Amino acid sequence: MRNPSPRSFVRPLSLAAVLSLGAAVVATAAASSGTTEPAPGATAAATPTTTAAAAPPANTVAGSAAAVRGTTDGSSHPGVARHAARPEPRIRPQLRAPAERPVPARASRSTRRTRPRVARAPRAPRALIPLSDPVWARLRRCESGGRYDINTGNGFYGAYQFLPSTWRGLGYPGMPHHAPPHVQDAAAQKLQARSGWGQWPACTRRLGLR
Repeated sequence: MRNPSPRSFVRPLSLAAVLSLGAAVVATAAASSGTTEPAPGATAAATPTTTAAAAPPANTVAGSAAAVRGTTDGSSHPGVARHAARPEPRIRPQLRAPAERPVPARASRSTRRTRPRVARAPRAPRALIPLSDPVWARLRRCESGGRYDINTGNGFYGAYQFLPSTWRGLGYPGMPHHAPPHVQDAAAQKLQARSGWGQWPACTRRLGLR
């Protein structure tokens, strides 16, 4: 009788060990899930149970996905979504406005340049030059040739060549060349006392009165 070959003897032992290990795994999975599985030995029935035992629970898969998402987001805690960190706004120090310095009030020009006015005494009225003075006859000859009724059309009238406005300012009505000679003489005397010889500039300068 020939001794059996070691290879042919070891092969059945390895198959039996695999079957017993699979039965133990199926029994453990059935006990943990709380369901009754068919008895080991049927290869066709053991196949679905092994597939069900091999599938991980749903919560484990969700936890793994969350863990992967947390790892992808860069968070140190698996399953916790990490929000992008926003930079904190910088608080700028509030600058205080410089205190306004009081501007000294400047004196106005009118205040600085105002000088006390000294009241002037009113001028004393000039003394009336008598009509008998020959100066009046000389003045009449220079102005109008001594004619009381002269009207040359140059805007001046009478022996003393009055302007109508000057004549009315002296308080006389009408036109100068229409007034009698003594009225014209009195008006010339009054005008000279009030305003001086400057009312007849050319003739008084020629006569040496100014």
